[in-house]
Amino acid sequence: MMKITIKSVDIEDIYPLRHQVLRSGQPIETCYYPEDERAGVFHIAAYIGDDIVGIASFYPEQQKVLKAQQSWRLRGMATAESVRGQGVGKAILLEGIEYCRQKGADLLWCNARASASGFYCKLNFAILGEAFIIDNIGPHYLMYYEY
Repeated sequence: MMKITIKSVDIEDIYPLRHQVLRSGQPIETCYYPEDERAGVFHIAAYIGDDIVGIASFYPEQQKVLKAQQSWRLRGMATAESVRGQGVGKAILLEGIEYCRQKGADLLWCNARASASGFYCKLNFAILGEAFIIDNIGPHYLMYYEY
């Protein structure tokens, strides 16, 4: 069994895998989210040895439809294709959920790719509403996790 290490990282460490997995074939600039530098944001990466094999970013951000006292947004979560299905994504998400809990979160939400919705449901996220399309990316669901 491989040893996965989760660490807090700088945004620059996130961009290569974010681009490779989430914005392949698009300019690297599509990976630069305005929220990346916002106060309170944190980025985490999963390592196997010295290699980053998974990433996610978490932002303190209210969601207009979901009412919460302190909600956080998960964005830009990705795992390297070579490790999918091996627990890397789950390890990242559980770490992020716990860190948001420590920050006082009562809700974590994301716009999840429809193809990843089953993964999130297994980790107690719920879907709200119908699928919607994000241009140049595809169908998504608004999903959330309540603490």
